[in-house]
Amino acid sequence: MIKVTDVAHARFTAPDLDVMETFLVDFGLTRSARTDDTLYMRGTDPDHHLHITHLADKPSFVGMAFQAASMEDLETLSKADGASAVEEIDEPGGGYRVRMTDPNGYQVETVFGIETVDPLPLINRFEPNFGSARSREGELVRLKKAPCQVKRLGHVVLNVPSCEIADKFYKEHFGFISSDECFTEDGTELAVAFNRCDKGKDFVDHHTLLTVRSQVRGLAHIAFEVEDINALYVGKDYLESKGYEHSWGVGRHTLGSQIFDYWFDPYGNRVEHWTDGDLLNVDNGTKVTPLSVALATQWGVTVADRRASLETDYDPLSSGS
Repeated sequence: MIKVTDVAHARFTAPDLDVMETFLVDFGLTRSARTDDTLYMRGTDPDHHLHITHLADKPSFVGMAFQAASMEDLETLSKADGASAVEEIDEPGGGYRVRMTDPNGYQVETVFGIETVDPLPLINRFEPNFGSARSREGELVRLKKAPCQVKRLGHVVLNVPSCEIADKFYKEHFGFISSDECFTEDGTELAVAFNRCDKGKDFVDHHTLLTVRSQVRGLAHIAFEVEDINALYVGKDYLESKGYEHSWGVGRHTLGSQIFDYWFDPYGNRVEHWTDGDLLNVDNGTKVTPLSVALATQWGVTVADRRASLETDYDPLSSGS
C-alpha cells in the first residue's frame, strides 16, 4: 500500500472537443494543451492539467488519477496485483504513472513527476470584511462578469454497486482513510464513504474520493475548488447566461461543509464548483453518520427542494439529469 497525496486529474471521452472546451472555459478552466484527439484543461494553480478529454464516438468517464508522493511509491504500487509497470507518460506534462482498473472497471492512474506550470492571476479576488475582523480598507468590491476561475480538482464521486468492495480497494491500494461513513438504515451495509488522503498531521480536504452505493454504476460528479463564494456566485450567473443546465445549488453541505453549486457539461457529466470546505488531519478520526445527513445542507437548496422543482425522485449524487 502507498499513501496518495491528492487527486490529480479526471479523464473523459467526447465526440466533439470544441464543444467540451467551450463549456470548460465557461466553467472556469483554461486550455493547457490540445492535440488532434485530446484536450487538456488546467486551473489557476500550478497543476499542468486537471481535466482530459479524448476524442471518441461516445462520451464516457474513463477514470481518474491520484498523485503519488515519490517514484518509490510508484515502484511499490507496480508490484500490486493487477497493476501495470511504471510507465513514462506520453502526454503533455510528461511524468510517470502506474495504471490499475478498479472493481467497477474504471482506470485508476497514480502519477508522479508531471511538470507544473506558472499559476494564473486571479480576478474578482477581494479580502472579506467580517463583522469581527475587517481586512478590506479603502478598496471597493466591483466584480467583473466572467467565468468562475477553477483553482484545482478537489474530489471525485463514484456510484458503485458495492460501496464496501470499492472502499476496500481504494483504502488497501492508496491509503485513504474515512472522514465519515454512512450505513444503510438497518446498519448492515456501507452506503457512503467519504475518503480523505492520509498525510498524518498535515491537514487535507475532508474528502478526495467519495463512493456511494447505487443500483447504477457511474460517475456521480467531479468537483473543482474555487477561490470564494463571490467566485462561485459570479460563475453561477455566467453559466446561467450561457444557457447551461444547472443541477443543484447553491447551498452548504453538512458533511465536508463545502459551499456548492453543481452543473452538467454538454455530455451529461455533473461538475461542481465548491469553496470553504473542512480540513482534517489524523487526529480527527472517522465518524459514523446517519445516511440522511449525507445529502443534507446546512443552508441553501436542499435535496427535497430540488426534487420538488423537477417533480421527480432526483438524487444529486446519481448519474445523469
